[in-house]
Amino acid sequence: MHESHTGSNIAELLKTALVEWYIKEKDPAIVTDNSSNMAIAVQLACMILVKCFAHTINLASQRALMLPSVSRLLGRVRRIISFFRRSTTASHVLREKQKLLQLPEHKLMTDVITRWNSAFDMLQRFLEQQPAICAALLSGEVRKTEKEVCTLSESDITSAEEIVIALKPMKVATLVMSEESTPTVSVVAPLHAQLIHDLQESPTDSTMTKEIKSAICLDLNKRYLYDEEKDVLYVASTMDPRFKALPFLSEVKRQDIYEKVIAEAAKSQRETGVETGKTDADVVPDQGPV
Repeated sequence: MHESHTGSNIAELLKTALVEWYIKEKDPAIVTDNSSNMAIAVQLACMILVKCFAHTINLASQRALMLPSVSRLLGRVRRIISFFRRSTTASHVLREKQKLLQLPEHKLMTDVITRWNSAFDMLQRFLEQQPAICAALLSGEVRKTEKEVCTLSESDITSAEEIVIALKPMKVATLVMSEESTPTVSVVAPLHAQLIHDLQESPTDSTMTKEIKSAICLDLNKRYLYDEEKDVLYVASTMDPRFKALPFLSEVKRQDIYEKVIAEAAKSQRETGVETGKTDADVVPDQGPV
């Protein structure tokens, strides 16, 4: 597409594609990221929008990572990891300390700005290797070559542990969405509801944990504001045997979705009957078990 990627230009491209693929009359859904131009394009093309939930999880998690207290700690961890990566002496001492402390001889990891879970993995690996890292940084060999080595305080370690625990539901959700080998639209609504439930504040939560949970929940909730968009996800969940009971919905909303599904099924049956030349009278009623 050579034109500017505005909502209207993308919409025209979508309309053309619908005609070329002979699917205009089938009311197809389209999966996009959460960008505003794509939302506008789908609306102008009169298509059903399904936002990529993996992208939604990434955006919500990034919101938590941008909190000042979290961002500062991640910066300190990155500096320590960078030090071990550029110092052959420090990396050698780290390996020796891993063996001495009988820790897994894993390499330290750095995060990638476009993937929130890489920050989670970086912190988790750092905490796994914290005893070896601390021992290496305090060793004479390392101190001999580096006078000022960045280290984490006990408070920093506690904060890092809190971040990992708070973000664990998002990590699990990311794995669920990325490891599915079948279409995942039916999973979105129940998984979204489960995340909101798991991220509710607890009286024992620290200030940092509360900030992380609040930031994520606010972002997750603002991604699904419109009933039409949510109903598409609820209907998909109804068609999945794992979620058809819709336990995450109120009784009123659950019944409303069931009625939508029944009405759509009846409509589809009538249309199928018209196409095959059958009428309701031609359909033999189910007599039940004999």
